[in-house]
Amino acid sequence: MKKGSVAKRYAKALIELGQEEKRFKEIGNELRDIAAVFAANPEFKRFALNPMYKLEERLGIVEKVATALGASDVVKRFLSLLVETRGIGIIEEICAAYSRMEDELAGRIEVKIESAVELNEGHINEIKRKLSKATKKEIILTLKKNPAHIGGLVFRIGNTILDGSIKTQLEKVREKLYKG
Repeated sequence: MKKGSVAKRYAKALIELGQEEKRFKEIGNELRDIAAVFAANPEFKRFALNPMYKLEERLGIVEKVATALGASDVVKRFLSLLVETRGIGIIEEICAAYSRMEDELAGRIEVKIESAVELNEGHINEIKRKLSKATKKEIILTLKKNPAHIGGLVFRIGNTILDGSIKTQLEKVREKLYKG
């Protein structure tokens, strides 16, 4: 089974618990803190995954770290489950899936925009306003400068890509000319 689908299942289970307790935002913050510790310390993740150490030792260390970060009992139990099932190896993917689900519940959507030039604040606000109106969601923008586009914008909304770059338009014209 792919890591992404497993991560989504874990994240869905955790967010459902968070919704039941009306604490899904707090749980998300705790999960991000713990995922950051694992990302910053690869040896810690290797330890938590290593079957050469007793399960009790691995669970104990992970619980101490979670306690030091102020994690709730729900998150501690979740981490214990991940250590037992070796799912702790995909903690970052679980965290990313949880964040996407959390954004969906909160009515937010992430939009990545690539532009050939830096966009000024007025353009950014106008884009946010129009996207918010079209999607009826709060927009979280990520901007990236990519001079290869020559001009225009490329939007990435989830799995959808809207490519209005001049580079792509020129490539389409070239294809039409070659086909005759």
